[in-house]
Amino acid sequence: MSKPPPFKLQAVPAPISRFPAERLSDAELVRAAAAGDGDAVGVVWQRYAPLVRGVLRGSLGPDHAIEDLLQEVFVGFLRGAKNIHEGAALRGYLVGVAVRLAALELRRRKVRRWVILTPTGIVPERSAPPADAEGRAALDALYRVLDGVSTRRRLAFVLRHVEGLEILDVASTLGISESTARRELERARTYVQKRGAREPALKPYLAGRVGGSA
Repeated sequence: MSKPPPFKLQAVPAPISRFPAERLSDAELVRAAAAGDGDAVGVVWQRYAPLVRGVLRGSLGPDHAIEDLLQEVFVGFLRGAKNIHEGAALRGYLVGVAVRLAALELRRRKVRRWVILTPTGIVPERSAPPADAEGRAALDALYRVLDGVSTRRRLAFVLRHVEGLEILDVASTLGISESTARRELERARTYVQKRGAREPALKPYLAGRVGGSA
């Protein structure tokens, strides 16, 4: 009788762990999100929600609509991820969507002011102002001043001086040339300096924040 072949131990393959989505590049995240990867979408939110929220807050001021608009930006990303052909441009894409939504909201508000009504007939409450009285007064004063400039000029000012974008990024986000962006910024700065001088709460901030070159 032949002996059975000796028993051979077989290595049990270790479970395959996924590469952490947090370590993926923007381009990889876009491809994963377009394929329906929920983890990738969550990382995009964690990575860019603070930036997008800052753009919206800078454009509109402290406002109850910001969180709803923030959600709209990322819903738009989910719907359009398959159409983002250059994944490395994710940051610019999200900022661009935020700027377009902010511009639309500003136009809506101008219309509502013309008819002296909000959608509910009640002036909306502002959300979460700065805790200190001085900061709150300065912020309120800044947005009173910015209410006097065009939407594009206001957004250019916010992107450059609040969010710190470079001139080329401001121009790209707003869909204008670099020279037009510089011109809009110069006019916005001149206006803010002139009108802000009438706002005591803004005087300590103006020279250091909006002076100098574009």
